[in-house]
Amino acid sequence: MPKKTFEISPKVDYSLLIKKQILEFLEGLKGKDYTIKELNRSMKKLFKWGKMVVPVCLSKLKESDEELAPIVCYALEYANDYSLINPLMDILIMPNVSDRVKTRILSVLAHYGVDASELPLEYILRDYNRITKISMMEMIEDINKDYFLLPYVLEDLQDFPLEARLSYIYDIGSYRMEKAIPILEVLAKVDETLVAEEAVKAISKIKSGKALFVLNRLLKKVKDEKVKKIIEREILRLKFSGISEIPYERPFKIKEPFKILLTSIDGLGSRALWIVWKHPLMKRKYCSASFLLNSGLGIKDCWSVSRLSLKEFKDSVKDLAKTTVIVETSGEYALKLLQDALHNNYKSDNPLPYQFYFWQGLIEESLSTEIVPTPYEPDFSDYDKNEIKFDHNYLIKTFDLLSYPIFEDWFFSEPQVYDYAEEYKSKKGFFIKKLTLDKTEKLFAKFTEEVVLPRINLLKRMLELSADFLKLLDEKELVKVVLSALYNLDMEPLYYHPFVQRIIIESLKVALTNMKNGFDMRSNPDVFD
Repeated sequence: MPKKTFEISPKVDYSLLIKKQILEFLEGLKGKDYTIKELNRSMKKLFKWGKMVVPVCLSKLKESDEELAPIVCYALEYANDYSLINPLMDILIMPNVSDRVKTRILSVLAHYGVDASELPLEYILRDYNRITKISMMEMIEDINKDYFLLPYVLEDLQDFPLEARLSYIYDIGSYRMEKAIPILEVLAKVDETLVAEEAVKAISKIKSGKALFVLNRLLKKVKDEKVKKIIEREILRLKFSGISEIPYERPFKIKEPFKILLTSIDGLGSRALWIVWKHPLMKRKYCSASFLLNSGLGIKDCWSVSRLSLKEFKDSVKDLAKTTVIVETSGEYALKLLQDALHNNYKSDNPLPYQFYFWQGLIEESLSTEIVPTPYEPDFSDYDKNEIKFDHNYLIKTFDLLSYPIFEDWFFSEPQVYDYAEEYKSKKGFFIKKLTLDKTEKLFAKFTEEVVLPRINLLKRMLELSADFLKLLDEKELVKVVLSALYNLDMEPLYYHPFVQRIIIESLKVALTNMKNGFDMRSNPDVFD
């Protein structure tokens, strides 16, 4: 009887099928308008296909697929994989890849920290001047189609080196397009004199009634005397050319904010102010601006969402509430905080984000007011200062403030703290060793002198604004405890203050925990940025 033989079926290779599904999915995303959240949800679905996604995306760039390039490049940014830099650089020098696709690749490389200005673009792009002009024209056209793209352009532009920014603005002006007025008007307001001057000159090159109207409007707004002189000169030049004013306004009016949300102050003295409006050009959509306000430096950052649905807004609020304390506030209070932050920007010589100048006009219109740098002094007249300051019970309670959510990340994080943590670390592990009363006092005294006192004014302001924030939450007793912490910061020696002692302890604990997990600010400061 012949012996039976069995054939083992080869393992089925599904890679071709997966590749086909990925391509179909990418094709389905083409040519549609999405909010950032909608696009990110699509990316999340896309990357469920696993490790095949990136190779498929790279292959479409090699094929120079101009239609699919915007979606593919967004996917490659979403991947957040720095190993993509080398393959993208390889595609960048392929002769069969079009200049349009290469400019998309440059934006992805910028996302991963590659400075395009340092690349030999005149060799990478077949017609560098032509593609630069086309890209700029397309950008200006896109802004005129969707005014709320402007903040994103401003954000990218501010990351350029100064010379590149000036060159960019000069190039915009050389095309003499009225459609470029929106971006140039914003840039003419920034607090960098050279940038503002270049923007004013670019507006005057347009030589139209609308350009003259905008220059006259800027003359009333701009505070920099050097910039004002150039505006006056360019106004005269246009008038001598026989040009008359033609009114130029935004293509919409914006109503009062839909919601204004404010977060508590973090351990670095910063908080977020989030202003949301109903989108003036899109039904059932919203737009928003968020400002990172620092108690000492002013407006440190600004970011935008050009369109989001009501559900996306509510989901974002829920997500935010998981990480910080938030409260809804009024336009009047938001204005006070913005004006105070603006005052701090000028006082500390901290440049404002370019995006601020875009949103400033919308905030002023929607609140029917003008944003003027003005210090804000919270009102605690309903509280008896002497009673609170000299009530020992309130002072003792200040030690427990860091147990409350709004103060839980109030600790000092800097290399010097790690020196103390190492010095006072137990031999048995990453925790503070047992100290005698004298040694504890010595630690508190030295830490206070070298770390706390240099930041005492910031700490006072953080406490003052936190007490004001708690008033919004109607936390009357907690306000008194915070005011006790504030009013007693003049005690001597300061390290006897329970609140200061608790901050010192928490700072050392956090440093020891980080050291235990391999993060030491002295050797890896960038990890903590």
